[in-house]
Amino acid sequence: MTSFATLNLLRTTLIAASGRALTALGAVALCGWSAFADSEADNELARVRQRVLELQPTAEERRLDEIGWANDLREALRLARRHDRPVFLFTHDGRMAIGRC
Repeated sequence: MTSFATLNLLRTTLIAASGRALTALGAVALCGWSAFADSEADNELARVRQRVLELQPTAEERRLDEIGWANDLREALRLARRHDRPVFLFTHDGRMAIGRC
């Protein structure tokens, strides 16, 4: 047998085998695989949701939210005079969300 004929026979055999494998997978899907996959996806989603809740900052870690933020310097100075408090001026050049101040 020539090498071309051997390759052609191998190709035909692989195509036939992959067709049978796809048919078998289709039968598994019809027999309840999708229900199993859905329950696995639901379990994974519940696990991720629980992990997200666990990673939320605590009240102690969110103390920064208790600061009386002002939108501009004039408003901050007005509030500082009214409440006899100092002004802390924070400026940034960058993206605070990624930690570049």
